Amino acid sequence: MKPEPHLSTQRFRWQPNKKLLLVSLCLLPLLVLLGFWQLDRAEQKQRIVDQYNANQQAAPVGVSDILGATNLQYRSAWLRGNLDASRRVILDNRVKNGRPGYEILEAMAVVGLEVKVLVNRGWVPASLDRNQLPEIADLNGVVQLRGALYQTLGGYRLDDGISLVSQWPARVGWISAARAEELFGETFLPYQLRLDQDSPGALHTGWATVSVQPAKHTGYAVQWFVMALVLVIMTIIANSNLADRPKSPKY
Repeated sequence: MKPEPHLSTQRFRWQPNKKLLLVSLCLLPLLVLLGFWQLDRAEQKQRIVDQYNANQQAAPVGVSDILGATNLQYRSAWLRGNLDASRRVILDNRVKNGRPGYEILEAMAVVGLEVKVLVNRGWVPASLDRNQLPEIADLNGVVQLRGALYQTLGGYRLDDGISLVSQWPARVGWISAARAEELFGETFLPYQLRLDQDSPGALHTGWATVSVQPAKHTGYAVQWFVMALVLVIMTIIANSNLADRPKSPKY
């Protein structure tokens, strides 16, 4: 007796397409690598968030605590001194809520501290005319500023080609304590002071700890791994007889 068509079996057969296999072999390691890269980014961002939370809960530091400390990133600080409004740094290409602007930084001579401290007063919107720099009210006399200490964590730096300031205020593409020493010709604390919103001299603050939260990086990693799995499945189907195997009829 001849078996019915829907009961017949067809064995799996590998019938490779060299071009498709080559494309898959090139794409698969890339997708997997991107997934692990995003997991690594998530771990890095989580360490930053953990450090921020731990140091923000610690008591604010003063002049006596600064020089001997080794971990002051995101630590609250209260510093007293004079801001140098005559030599102001305007940090370019700072976007806030989708609007272009600048961050305003000034050198502070801190009472009881031999080195200067770079103070980030916050964000201001930029004019449509690039030649028009923002007008900022000076903060005169001895003041006590409140904020969080921050050390630049690297990242992308816009090459502005400035090594010597010929005219103040200076509009620059990036800033760090080390570069402040170059621009001002003075010694600076390795950390800048980012002002709290309620501090004297503060503009628009609200500093983001990380640009992308760790959970988002983990989500991106899952997407890359899923794409890698889909690629494997599609490669198997495209290089075998699975797509041609008869299906059981529906009754």
